[in-house]
Amino acid sequence: MKKLTVMILTSFCIFGCTEMNRTENLLAKVDSLKIKNDSLNKIWTEKKPESNYWFDAAYDGEKFIESGITKPAEFIEKNLREKTELIPLQAVLGGTMTFGNIQLLSKEWLIADFDDGHVQGRAIYKYKLNKKGQLEFELLNSIGSE
Repeated sequence: MKKLTVMILTSFCIFGCTEMNRTENLLAKVDSLKIKNDSLNKIWTEKKPESNYWFDAAYDGEKFIESGITKPAEFIEKNLREKTELIPLQAVLGGTMTFGNIQLLSKEWLIADFDDGHVQGRAIYKYKLNKKGQLEFELLNSIGSE
């Protein structure tokens, strides 16, 4: 009977130890996956500078850089956002027209979308830096829904 009891206790000990090792291994894998997930989320959520196939700051922004404007794309975009009067559609239902995505196409053209939450559209603008260091915009064409 003692041998049977010893065998049963030994079996429980071996089985219990195996289960503990398996549990510990699973917990270690879970921790490892959490670390990988956190690092992937960090990479995914960090804002990376977007590259623009159509606009090269060193080439297309040369005139701006020579004028002391170190970030031509940001300068152009900021200036257009401040000129909502250039949006060819009127806001409706109490909305306010604003520019959304702005894509520089060259050293003299850009395309921008706009909306007020109800109506929306896109427009192509010509721009240039005048002698006073200010941007001048000209609406070339647009499409939109009213």
